[in-house]
Amino acid sequence: MTMDGLSFEQATREHARAIEQMRRMSAIDLTEKLGAGHWSGFTRIESIRERIACADTENLRKMTLYVASQSGEAVGSVAVTTFPPGFWRRSYWHEPKATALGVFNLVIPPSRQRQGIGTFLMNGVENLASAHSIPFIRLDAYSENPISTSFYRAIGYEERGRINVRTVGLVLFEKRISTCMDSLLGQ
Repeated sequence: MTMDGLSFEQATREHARAIEQMRRMSAIDLTEKLGAGHWSGFTRIESIRERIACADTENLRKMTLYVASQSGEAVGSVAVTTFPPGFWRRSYWHEPKATALGVFNLVIPPSRQRQGIGTFLMNGVENLASAHSIPFIRLDAYSENPISTSFYRAIGYEERGRINVRTVGLVLFEKRISTCMDSLLGQ
């Protein structure tokens, strides 16, 4: 998928350093804007490289990283998997037994925010879910971060509830995606 010079692609080992830097810059920026919080930590590059090496693009059962790149440079990243975290109880969701693609660690460097890159990445995730006949996208966002919660609402994600995980407040979001199967069934 491409748009205005951006491409949505699976992250490669060559993207690892850029992903680490984007996450670091975003953590610093959020800490400056919102104060210290769960978002203030840094991801080790070894963890990012391991995620890239263990990607599962066929079934998306393992956490798989994707990037938005422009002229070969990663300008945003997101992680996805169909394996939900244990604290996402089925009862939180519209169709509890339906397969969903979970979204994690959406990050855009502060200098590139508000340029459509986050929306582009989420559109890429939605296209990925559709291509895999996965009917829902699910994610959580820090309840103390109005920037991300406003973003997800603005791009059509429905708030499904609020939970606390080890004193960290999260807002749960979900969006129904039109899949290839929906098209065949005329839905």
